[in-house]
Amino acid sequence: MVRRIVRVWMAAALLLLTLPAWSTAAQEQELRIALEPESGPPGTRVTMMGSGAPAGAQVSILASPFSAEESRFFPETGHTVSGRFLEYWNENGGLMVFGYPLTQDRFEINSSGDYVLTQYFERQRFERHPENNPPYDVLLGRMGVEVLNLQGSNWQEIPRAEPATGCMYFVETGHNVCNQAPGQGFLSYWQSHGLDFGDPGVSFRESLALFGYPITEPFIATNSSGDTVLTQWFERARFEWHPNNPDQFKVLLGRLGAELLAMRGNPPVFENVTVYLIAEGQGNLGCGDAVVPVERQVEPTVAPLTAAFRELLSLGGPEVGPSGLYNALYRSDLHVESVEIVNGTATIRLAGNFQLGGVCDSPRVEAQLTQTALQFDTVDAVEIYINGVPLDEALSLR
Repeated sequence: MVRRIVRVWMAAALLLLTLPAWSTAAQEQELRIALEPESGPPGTRVTMMGSGAPAGAQVSILASPFSAEESRFFPETGHTVSGRFLEYWNENGGLMVFGYPLTQDRFEINSSGDYVLTQYFERQRFERHPENNPPYDVLLGRMGVEVLNLQGSNWQEIPRAEPATGCMYFVETGHNVCNQAPGQGFLSYWQSHGLDFGDPGVSFRESLALFGYPITEPFIATNSSGDTVLTQWFERARFEWHPNNPDQFKVLLGRLGAELLAMRGNPPVFENVTVYLIAEGQGNLGCGDAVVPVERQVEPTVAPLTAAFRELLSLGGPEVGPSGLYNALYRSDLHVESVEIVNGTATIRLAGNFQLGGVCDSPRVEAQLTQTALQFDTVDAVEIYINGVPLDEALSLR
Protein backbone atom coordinates (compact mmCIF):
# COMPACT_ATOMS: atom_id res chain seq x y z
CA MET A 1 0.00 0.00 0.00
CA VAL A 2 1.39 3.42 -0.99
CA ARG A 3 1.01 6.38 1.33
CA ARG A 4 0.63 9.62 -0.62
CA ILE A 5 1.36 13.11 0.72
CA VAL A 6 0.03 16.03 -1.27
CA ARG A 7 0.61 19.68 -0.37
CA VAL A 8 -2.16 22.09 -1.28
CA TRP A 9 -2.99 25.71 -0.52
CA MET A 10 -6.58 26.29 0.57
CA ALA A 11 -8.87 27.01 3.51
CA ALA A 12 -10.67 23.84 4.46
CA ALA A 13 -11.37 21.59 7.41
CA LEU A 14 -11.82 18.34 5.52
CA LEU A 15 -11.33 16.99 2.02
CA LEU A 16 -12.84 14.10 0.12
CA LEU A 17 -10.58 12.18 -2.27
CA THR A 18 -12.12 10.27 -5.14
CA LEU A 19 -9.77 7.57 -6.42
CA PRO A 20 -10.64 5.70 -9.65
CA ALA A 21 -10.75 2.01 -8.90
CA TRP A 22 -7.66 0.05 -9.91
CA SER A 23 -9.40 -3.31 -9.96
CA THR A 24 -11.42 -4.60 -12.89
CA ALA A 25 -14.64 -3.61 -11.11
CA ALA A 26 -16.09 -0.32 -12.33
CA GLN A 27 -16.37 1.46 -9.03
CA GLU A 28 -14.93 4.36 -7.06
CA GLN A 29 -13.59 4.37 -3.53
CA GLU A 30 -14.19 7.52 -1.50
CA LEU A 31 -11.67 8.25 1.27
CA ARG A 32 -11.99 10.73 4.10
CA ILE A 33 -8.64 12.21 5.05
CA ALA A 34 -7.25 14.61 7.63
CA LEU A 35 -5.37 17.84 7.02
CA GLU A 36 -2.51 19.38 8.96
CA PRO A 37 -3.26 22.07 10.00
CA GLU A 38 -7.01 21.49 10.06
CA SER A 39 -7.93 25.06 9.14
CA GLY A 40 -6.60 28.45 8.21
CA PRO A 41 -7.17 31.51 6.05
CA PRO A 42 -6.74 31.36 2.26
CA GLY A 43 -3.10 30.72 1.46
CA THR A 44 -2.54 28.31 4.36
CA ARG A 45 -0.19 25.47 3.44
CA VAL A 46 -1.86 22.15 4.18
CA THR A 47 -0.39 18.64 4.32
CA MET A 48 -2.92 16.09 3.07
CA MET A 49 -2.54 12.38 3.87
CA GLY A 50 -4.15 9.65 1.79
CA SER A 51 -3.60 5.93 1.23
CA GLY A 52 -5.08 2.97 -0.58
CA ALA A 53 -3.34 2.50 -3.91
CA PRO A 54 -1.07 -0.50 -4.50
CA ALA A 55 2.57 0.13 -5.34
CA GLY A 56 3.06 1.37 -8.89
CA ALA A 57 -0.54 2.40 -9.47
CA GLN A 58 -1.23 5.77 -11.08
CA VAL A 59 -3.88 7.56 -9.07
CA SER A 60 -5.60 10.80 -9.98
CA ILE A 61 -6.82 12.87 -7.03
CA LEU A 62 -9.74 15.28 -7.05
CA ALA A 63 -9.69 17.52 -3.98
CA SER A 64 -12.86 19.42 -3.12
CA PRO A 65 -12.53 21.95 -0.27
CA PHE A 66 -15.53 23.26 1.59
CA SER A 67 -17.18 26.20 -0.08
CA ALA A 68 -17.05 29.62 1.59
CA GLU A 69 -20.64 29.17 2.77
CA GLU A 70 -19.73 26.01 4.68
CA SER A 71 -16.82 27.31 6.74
CA ARG A 72 -15.76 30.64 8.17
CA PHE A 73 -12.35 31.57 9.49
CA PHE A 74 -12.28 34.06 12.38
CA PRO A 75 -8.98 35.99 12.34
CA GLU A 76 -9.89 37.47 15.74
CA THR A 77 -9.19 34.13 17.41
CA GLY A 78 -7.54 32.11 14.63
CA HIS A 79 -10.22 29.40 14.50
CA THR A 80 -12.67 28.12 11.91
CA VAL A 81 -16.32 27.15 12.32
CA SER A 82 -17.62 24.72 9.71
CA GLY A 83 -20.59 22.69 8.57
CA ARG A 84 -23.46 22.17 10.97
CA PHE A 85 -21.79 24.17 13.77
CA LEU A 86 -21.52 27.22 11.51
CA GLU A 87 -25.12 26.83 10.37
CA TYR A 88 -26.26 26.59 13.99
CA TRP A 89 -24.13 29.61 15.02
CA ASN A 90 -25.63 31.73 12.22
CA GLU A 91 -29.22 30.68 12.87
CA ASN A 92 -29.31 31.16 16.62
CA GLY A 93 -27.68 34.45 17.51
CA GLY A 94 -24.17 34.42 16.10
CA LEU A 95 -21.60 36.71 17.64
CA MET A 96 -23.85 38.45 20.19
CA VAL A 97 -25.12 35.19 21.72
CA PHE A 98 -22.19 32.79 21.31
CA GLY A 99 -19.13 34.97 20.67
CA TYR A 100 -16.05 34.02 18.69
CA PRO A 101 -14.79 30.42 18.46
CA LEU A 102 -12.04 29.66 20.98
CA THR A 103 -11.08 26.19 19.70
CA GLN A 104 -11.34 24.05 16.61
CA ASP A 105 -14.00 21.36 16.68
CA ARG A 106 -12.60 18.34 18.49
CA PHE A 107 -13.77 15.21 20.26
CA GLU A 108 -14.24 15.42 24.01
CA ILE A 109 -15.90 13.52 26.83
CA ASN A 110 -18.88 15.65 27.86
CA SER A 111 -20.50 15.93 31.30
CA SER A 112 -22.69 12.90 30.49
CA GLY A 113 -19.66 10.75 29.71
CA ASP A 114 -20.31 10.78 25.96
CA TYR A 115 -17.49 11.17 23.41
CA VAL A 116 -18.79 13.86 21.07
CA LEU A 117 -17.57 16.41 18.55
CA THR A 118 -17.25 19.66 20.48
CA GLN A 119 -16.37 23.29 19.81
CA TYR A 120 -15.96 26.08 22.37
CA PHE A 121 -17.08 29.65 21.85
CA GLU A 122 -16.69 32.64 24.15
CA ARG A 123 -20.12 32.13 25.71
CA GLN A 124 -21.06 28.53 24.90
CA ARG A 125 -19.99 25.04 23.92
CA PHE A 126 -21.50 23.24 20.93
CA GLU A 127 -21.87 19.44 20.93
CA ARG A 128 -22.65 17.48 17.78
CA HIS A 129 -25.19 14.69 18.23
CA PRO A 130 -25.90 13.23 14.76
CA GLU A 131 -28.07 10.55 16.35
CA ASN A 132 -30.68 13.27 17.02
CA ASN A 133 -32.91 14.90 14.42
CA PRO A 134 -32.43 18.66 13.80
CA PRO A 135 -32.49 21.00 15.59
CA TYR A 136 -31.39 18.72 18.43
CA ASP A 137 -28.40 17.40 16.47
CA VAL A 138 -26.46 20.29 18.05
CA LEU A 139 -26.80 20.64 21.82
CA LEU A 140 -25.53 23.43 24.05
CA GLY A 141 -23.51 22.82 27.19
CA ARG A 142 -24.99 23.59 30.62
CA MET A 143 -22.26 26.17 31.03
CA GLY A 144 -23.83 28.02 33.95
CA VAL A 145 -24.15 24.84 35.97
CA GLU A 146 -20.65 23.63 35.05
CA VAL A 147 -18.90 26.91 35.92
CA LEU A 148 -20.73 27.25 39.24
CA ASN A 149 -19.87 23.65 40.10
CA LEU A 150 -16.19 24.23 39.34
CA GLN A 151 -16.29 27.36 41.51
CA GLY A 152 -17.60 25.23 44.36
CA SER A 153 -20.98 26.98 44.43
CA ASN A 154 -23.83 24.60 45.21
CA TRP A 155 -26.63 26.41 43.41
CA GLN A 156 -29.09 23.66 44.29
CA GLU A 157 -28.92 24.68 47.96
CA ILE A 158 -29.82 28.33 47.26
CA PRO A 159 -33.15 29.04 48.99
CA ARG A 160 -36.16 29.19 46.70
CA ALA A 161 -37.67 32.65 46.22
CA GLU A 162 -41.30 33.69 46.37
CA PRO A 163 -43.01 34.82 43.12
CA ALA A 164 -42.39 38.54 42.53
CA THR A 165 -44.84 40.98 40.94
CA GLY A 166 -44.09 41.78 37.31
CA CYS A 167 -41.61 38.94 36.98
CA MET A 168 -41.68 35.45 35.48
CA TYR A 169 -41.48 32.81 38.20
CA PHE A 170 -40.02 29.40 37.39
CA VAL A 171 -41.46 26.84 39.76
CA GLU A 172 -38.97 24.23 38.48
CA THR A 173 -36.08 26.00 40.21
CA GLY A 174 -37.88 28.48 42.45
CA HIS A 175 -36.46 31.68 40.98
CA ASN A 176 -37.77 34.86 39.33
CA VAL A 177 -36.59 36.57 36.16
CA CYS A 178 -37.36 40.29 36.22
CA ASN A 179 -36.64 43.47 34.30
CA GLN A 180 -34.28 46.05 35.76
CA ALA A 181 -35.92 49.02 33.98
CA PRO A 182 -39.26 49.52 32.19
CA GLY A 183 -39.22 47.14 29.22
CA GLN A 184 -35.52 46.39 29.71
CA GLY A 185 -33.59 43.81 31.62
CA PHE A 186 -33.17 40.12 32.16
CA LEU A 187 -36.81 39.17 31.56
CA SER A 188 -37.08 41.05 28.25
CA TYR A 189 -33.76 39.59 27.10
CA TRP A 190 -34.74 36.02 28.05
CA GLN A 191 -38.08 36.35 26.25
CA SER A 192 -36.66 37.98 23.10
CA HIS A 193 -33.83 35.50 22.44
CA GLY A 194 -33.98 31.79 21.76
CA LEU A 195 -33.03 28.96 19.46
CA ASP A 196 -34.82 28.87 16.12
CA PHE A 197 -37.32 26.00 16.17
CA GLY A 198 -39.58 27.70 13.62
CA ASP A 199 -42.12 28.97 16.17
CA PRO A 200 -43.83 32.35 15.61
CA GLY A 201 -41.72 35.07 17.20
CA VAL A 202 -39.62 33.73 20.06
CA SER A 203 -41.48 31.08 22.01
CA PHE A 204 -41.00 30.00 25.63
CA ARG A 205 -39.47 26.68 24.57
CA GLU A 206 -37.01 28.44 22.25
CA SER A 207 -35.81 30.73 25.05
CA LEU A 208 -35.63 27.82 27.46
CA ALA A 209 -33.53 25.78 25.00
CA LEU A 210 -31.01 28.62 24.69
CA PHE A 211 -30.67 29.74 28.31
CA GLY A 212 -32.30 27.09 30.48
CA TYR A 213 -33.98 27.77 33.82
CA PRO A 214 -32.73 30.43 36.23
CA ILE A 215 -30.66 28.83 39.00
CA THR A 216 -30.07 31.92 41.17
CA GLU A 217 -31.77 35.19 41.99
CA PRO A 218 -30.03 38.37 40.75
CA PHE A 219 -27.12 39.52 42.94
CA ILE A 220 -24.12 41.84 42.68
CA ALA A 221 -20.91 40.10 41.55
CA THR A 222 -17.60 40.86 39.87
CA ASN A 223 -17.23 39.20 36.47
CA SER A 224 -14.11 37.84 34.79
CA SER A 225 -13.47 41.25 33.18
CA GLY A 226 -13.37 42.94 36.58
CA ASP A 227 -16.78 44.65 36.30
CA THR A 228 -19.04 44.64 39.35
CA VAL A 229 -22.55 44.19 37.97
CA LEU A 230 -25.96 42.78 38.76
CA THR A 231 -25.73 39.10 37.79
CA GLN A 232 -28.12 36.19 37.38
CA TRP A 233 -27.15 32.63 36.54
CA PHE A 234 -29.08 30.29 34.25
CA GLU A 235 -28.41 26.68 33.35
CA ARG A 236 -26.68 27.66 30.11
CA ALA A 237 -25.82 31.34 30.58
CA ARG A 238 -25.00 34.20 32.94
CA PHE A 239 -26.88 37.48 32.48
CA GLU A 240 -25.15 40.75 33.42
CA TRP A 241 -26.84 44.15 33.75
CA HIS A 242 -24.75 47.09 32.45
CA PRO A 243 -27.03 50.14 32.93
CA ASN A 244 -24.54 52.63 31.44
CA ASN A 245 -24.39 50.84 28.08
CA PRO A 246 -26.62 51.69 25.11
CA ASP A 247 -30.02 50.01 25.37
CA GLN A 248 -29.17 47.06 23.09
CA PHE A 249 -26.09 46.27 25.21
CA LYS A 250 -27.46 46.78 28.71
CA VAL A 251 -27.84 43.02 29.10
CA LEU A 252 -24.67 41.12 28.23
CA LEU A 253 -23.96 37.40 28.45
CA GLY A 254 -21.00 36.21 30.49
CA ARG A 255 -18.04 34.61 28.71
CA LEU A 256 -18.71 31.21 30.20
CA GLY A 257 -16.99 29.29 27.41
CA ALA A 258 -13.77 31.22 27.95
CA GLU A 259 -14.05 30.91 31.73
CA LEU A 260 -14.69 27.17 31.58
CA LEU A 261 -11.69 26.61 29.29
CA ALA A 262 -9.49 28.64 31.63
CA MET A 263 -10.68 26.68 34.67
CA ARG A 264 -10.38 23.25 33.08
CA GLY A 265 -7.42 23.87 30.85
CA ASN A 266 -7.08 22.23 27.47
CA PRO A 267 -7.80 18.49 27.18
CA PRO A 268 -4.77 16.22 27.42
CA VAL A 269 -2.75 15.75 24.26
CA PHE A 270 -1.64 12.21 23.44
CA GLU A 271 1.53 11.48 21.48
CA ASN A 272 1.46 7.71 22.03
CA VAL A 273 -1.33 5.17 21.68
CA THR A 274 -1.56 1.43 22.26
CA VAL A 275 -2.59 -1.03 19.56
CA TYR A 276 -2.99 -4.78 19.96
CA LEU A 277 -1.19 -7.45 17.92
CA ILE A 278 -1.04 -11.25 18.01
CA ALA A 279 1.64 -13.50 19.53
CA GLU A 280 1.01 -16.75 17.66
CA GLY A 281 0.95 -19.91 19.77
CA GLN A 282 1.48 -18.02 23.02
CA GLY A 283 -1.94 -18.19 24.70
CA ASN A 284 -5.49 -19.49 24.60
CA LEU A 285 -7.07 -17.17 22.03
CA GLY A 286 -8.58 -18.99 19.05
CA CYS A 287 -5.79 -21.16 17.65
CA GLY A 288 -3.69 -20.87 20.80
CA ASP A 289 -2.63 -17.23 20.35
CA ALA A 290 -2.27 -14.27 22.71
CA VAL A 291 -3.16 -10.61 22.16
CA VAL A 292 -0.31 -8.24 23.06
CA PRO A 293 -0.33 -4.44 23.62
CA VAL A 294 2.19 -2.44 21.62
CA GLU A 295 2.79 1.29 22.12
CA ARG A 296 3.02 3.41 18.99
CA GLN A 297 3.95 7.06 18.51
CA VAL A 298 1.38 9.23 16.68
CA GLU A 299 0.89 12.86 15.80
CA PRO A 300 -0.25 14.81 18.89
CA THR A 301 -4.01 14.36 19.30
CA VAL A 302 -6.84 14.96 21.78
CA ALA A 303 -8.76 11.98 20.33
CA PRO A 304 -6.68 8.92 21.31
CA LEU A 305 -9.32 6.29 20.51
CA THR A 306 -9.62 7.47 16.91
CA ALA A 307 -5.83 7.79 16.66
CA ALA A 308 -5.32 4.26 18.00
CA PHE A 309 -7.64 2.76 15.38
CA ARG A 310 -6.08 4.76 12.57
CA GLU A 311 -2.64 3.60 13.67
CA LEU A 312 -3.75 -0.05 13.90
CA LEU A 313 -5.32 0.05 10.43
CA SER A 314 -2.24 1.72 8.92
CA LEU A 315 0.14 -1.10 9.89
CA GLY A 316 1.46 -2.86 6.79
CA GLY A 317 2.57 -6.44 6.41
CA PRO A 318 1.82 -9.52 8.48
CA GLU A 319 4.67 -8.99 10.96
CA VAL A 320 5.19 -5.79 12.94
CA GLY A 321 8.47 -4.78 14.55
CA PRO A 322 11.50 -6.86 15.49
CA SER A 323 9.42 -9.08 17.79
CA GLY A 324 7.57 -10.51 14.79
CA LEU A 325 4.10 -10.02 16.24
CA TYR A 326 1.36 -10.89 13.78
CA ASN A 327 -1.14 -8.39 12.40
CA ALA A 328 -4.26 -10.25 11.27
CA LEU A 329 -5.57 -7.11 9.58
CA TYR A 330 -2.73 -6.81 7.08
CA ARG A 331 -4.76 -8.24 4.17
CA SER A 332 -7.47 -5.62 4.67
CA ASP A 333 -7.54 -1.98 3.60
CA LEU A 334 -9.88 -0.36 6.12
CA HIS A 335 -10.27 3.22 7.31
CA VAL A 336 -12.13 4.84 10.20
CA GLU A 337 -15.47 6.40 9.25
CA SER A 338 -16.59 7.46 12.72
CA VAL A 339 -15.95 6.93 16.42
CA GLU A 340 -18.29 7.88 19.24
CA ILE A 341 -18.69 6.97 22.89
CA VAL A 342 -22.17 7.19 24.43
CA ASN A 343 -22.87 6.00 27.97
CA GLY A 344 -19.63 4.05 28.01
CA THR A 345 -20.28 2.21 24.73
CA ALA A 346 -17.82 2.92 21.92
CA THR A 347 -19.34 2.63 18.45
CA ILE A 348 -16.65 2.37 15.78
CA ARG A 349 -17.51 2.29 12.10
CA LEU A 350 -14.89 1.08 9.62
CA ALA A 351 -15.11 0.87 5.85
CA GLY A 352 -13.08 -0.54 2.98
CA ASN A 353 -11.77 -3.88 1.78
CA PHE A 354 -11.95 -6.55 4.51
CA GLN A 355 -10.07 -9.84 4.08
CA LEU A 356 -9.01 -12.68 6.38
CA GLY A 357 -6.30 -15.30 5.97
CA GLY A 358 -8.17 -18.27 7.41
CA VAL A 359 -10.27 -19.44 10.35
CA CYS A 360 -7.59 -18.51 12.88
CA ASP A 361 -7.71 -14.87 11.78
CA SER A 362 -11.32 -14.35 12.89
CA PRO A 363 -10.63 -14.39 16.67
CA ARG A 364 -7.37 -12.54 16.06
CA VAL A 365 -9.05 -9.64 14.25
CA GLU A 366 -11.83 -9.48 16.82
CA ALA A 367 -9.30 -9.33 19.66
CA GLN A 368 -7.12 -6.71 17.95
CA LEU A 369 -10.06 -4.39 17.32
CA THR A 370 -11.95 -4.81 20.60
CA GLN A 371 -8.90 -4.66 22.86
CA THR A 372 -7.65 -1.52 21.13
CA ALA A 373 -10.95 0.13 22.09
CA LEU A 374 -11.33 -1.35 25.59
CA GLN A 375 -7.96 -0.01 26.77
CA PHE A 376 -9.60 3.37 27.54
CA ASP A 377 -11.21 4.05 30.92
CA THR A 378 -14.18 5.74 29.25
CA VAL A 379 -15.05 2.57 27.27
CA ASP A 380 -17.00 -0.24 28.94
CA ALA A 381 -18.37 -1.93 25.81
CA VAL A 382 -17.57 -1.90 22.09
CA GLU A 383 -19.72 -2.08 18.96
CA ILE A 384 -17.72 -2.34 15.74
CA TYR A 385 -19.18 -2.18 12.23
CA ILE A 386 -17.37 -2.95 8.98
CA ASN A 387 -19.09 -1.51 5.92
CA GLY A 388 -22.25 -1.18 8.02
CA VAL A 389 -22.21 -4.83 9.16
CA PRO A 390 -21.64 -5.77 12.83
CA LEU A 391 -18.19 -7.22 13.40
CA ASP A 392 -19.37 -10.72 14.32
CA GLU A 393 -21.44 -10.91 11.12
CA ALA A 394 -18.61 -9.50 9.03
CA LEU A 395 -16.26 -12.17 10.42
CA SER A 396 -18.79 -14.96 9.73
CA LEU A 397 -19.00 -13.92 6.07
CA ARG A 398 -15.28 -14.40 5.45
